[in-house]
Amino acid sequence: MSTTKPPNFLIDEVRGVDLTPWTDILPKNYTILGASLCLDLFLADESGAVYMLEISAGSISQIASSEDEFRKSCILDDEGWLLRPLVEACWEAGMRPNPSQCYAFTTLPLFGGEYSVSNMWLCSWLEWISFCGDIYNQTKHLPDGTTINLDFVG
Repeated sequence: MSTTKPPNFLIDEVRGVDLTPWTDILPKNYTILGASLCLDLFLADESGAVYMLEISAGSISQIASSEDEFRKSCILDDEGWLLRPLVEACWEAGMRPNPSQCYAFTTLPLFGGEYSVSNMWLCSWLEWISFCGDIYNQTKHLPDGTTINLDFVG
């Protein structure tokens, strides 16, 4: 087992990512605090409350009342926001993202994909957010349990 540990967050450039696809569920006047290696985004609203936007699941939830509370909770990650066990398992399996990459799901959690190493791969975080945004916009009005067929072209 390697003594090297994966980082907890993606590089700071992720704070400039375009979240337009999720406008309908985002808090007003938010600031991007950072993103996990699975590209879950952490946002603060104008009151300071912190939200987690799970782009691969198409959902958002308030997770902390302040940035300080959020940062303290990330130390041990008892809430699992950083998916630390999954990230560490991917890291140990040899999947080590470079600064332009994140962990991506072969089958999105939105579609029942598992949080397992066998369902993960490395992807450009810019491409992953674009892909997940497209999927979110095409599925956000569908009722739960709707059967979806995906056709990949190219």
